[in-house]
Order: sequence, then C-alpha cells, then structure tokens
Amino acid sequence: MLGIELTPRCTYIRTIVAELARISDHLLCNGAVGLDTGAFTFFLYGFQQREVIYDIFETLCGARFTNSYTRVGGLSQDITPLVIEKIRTFLKTFPKTLDDMERLLTRNRIFVDRTKGVGVLTKAEATAYGATGPVARASGVTRDLRKDEPYLAYRDFDFSVPCATTGDCYARYLVRMDEMRESLSIVAQALENIPAGPIDVGIDQRVARPDKRQVYSTIEGTISHFELSMSNRGFEVPNEESYAAIEAPNGELGFYIAGDGNDTAYRARCRPPSVLHFSLFPHLIRGHTLSDVVAVLGSLNIIAAELDR
Repeated sequence: MLGIELTPRCTYIRTIVAELARISDHLLCNGAVGLDTGAFTFFLYGFQQREVIYDIFETLCGARFTNSYTRVGGLSQDITPLVIEKIRTFLKTFPKTLDDMERLLTRNRIFVDRTKGVGVLTKAEATAYGATGPVARASGVTRDLRKDEPYLAYRDFDFSVPCATTGDCYARYLVRMDEMRESLSIVAQALENIPAGPIDVGIDQRVARPDKRQVYSTIEGTISHFELSMSNRGFEVPNEESYAAIEAPNGELGFYIAGDGNDTAYRARCRPPSVLHFSLFPHLIRGHTLSDVVAVLGSLNIIAAELDR
C-alpha cells in the first residue's frame, strides 16, 4: 500500500462536512417521524434547517445534495471565508431552532403515546442483528466508530456519544436529537481550529488528481491527470484485501475491497446500515397496530437506495 495520509487541513474540513451531513440526515429522519405521527410543524422546522445546510454545501462546492466534494486523495477545493461565515451563522441560529423543535415534540402527549414502548429493540437483539448507529445506541449498544476507531480528526475533539436503554421509537428519536447537539459541538471545535496547509495529498501525484488550474495551464498537470485517469496507468494495485468503515448518520458504512493486481477490484462489497436495519422491521412491528408501522419504519430511517444490492 502507498501509506499516504490526508493532510490535517483536509481531515478537519472533511470532519466539518461529515457532521453537517449528520445533522441534515437526523433532521430528515426525525422530521419525517414527526410528519408521520401528525406533527407537521415539527417537520417544517427541520426541513427549513436542512435548506440552510444545503446552502452551505452549495457555496462550498456548487452542489446542494449529490455533491462530490470529498474524494480519494482529499477535497475538490478549499473552504472559503464565505462558507466559514455561513457555518458560524448556522452554529449560532440552529440551537434555538433545535430548542423549539424539542418543545414542540419531546413532551407532546400524542407523539409520546405513539412512540414510547413501540418497536422495542433490546440490546441483545441489536447486537445479534448487527444494528449500528442511533438504532443500536438507543438500545444500549455504546459503539461509535468516531470514538472506538477514530478516523479523520475526531480524536482531536471533545464530544459525547448519546445512548439510551429502552430501544423504542421514542429512544431513537431522542438519541438523534442529542447527536445533533454533539455534532454542533464538533463543528464548532473544528471550524475555529482548521490547520493551514494543502487540502489533499498533492505532494504525491500517484494518488491525487492535480488542481484544475494546473491541468488547464501546465503540461505537468495535464500529464498527471492523464496518467491517473487512464485504466492502464496510475498507481499499482496491491494484491491485498482491505476493509474500512465510518460512522455514517445511520450507522456503520463500510467497504471491503480485494485486489489481485489488476486495475479493477477482484471483489468489492459495501456494508450499508439500512440493509441490516430493514431486516429488523418485521420483528419490530410484531404485535403492534397498523398505525404503529409508520412510526417504527420512520425511526429506522431506511434509505431505499441502500436496499438495492
């Protein structure tokens, strides 16, 4: 293996983007749960804040949702002062909205009655089924890759891992609400301590594509881009296997790759959390009424694209 690490500046910016995306995902999940149980105002509060995050991403890289800002070898471009300003504004304004959302729903009698004691997943069941992320932590499984197997810049920050023990829909809602506050803390710590330096491993052109300005204005940049893009060129693929995972908003998102020396993987496998969590669904709805189904499914936050494999 090449053994090249990302620069500190790159890891900090990636961590900021990852935690903003986590907040966005939790707003979607809890907002949809609120909508499915009749709390339309709560849903609007959540999605309005998602628009703010989308605006940050658009300012950062030009795309709102399906962006390719983080990539192999680093980032597509550096963070700008305007993006930093918008993130700082979000850090100041979002906590008040989060407080309002909690006042709307956390002690709402209708919501509590529809989620407490519904879709209970025990700690033993969560472990046996391979649940991860907020679904597992709501059942008492304390595993979080950001703490247990730190990557990017997470070991530099002080944050807690919210957990619960009841394992029902209400607990999964509470864990996600608390995780958003912890994500705000991580973003605030990272934003004010972004190191200087390059945003990719451009010092080694075997790994990272050169900046577009280099490609368009220098022959060295054009050649480097060409070498990395051609299937029969670039760096040599080792005859080894590797598995790496991150703590995605829904749980452990892992990738297994086995190489045989060719320019394509001998075997590649993605481990998305939703595939495993969806297998919990028939078990969790057993014994409940039809109206409980939407609350259980919403609390699992199933991403349909992860099921198509």
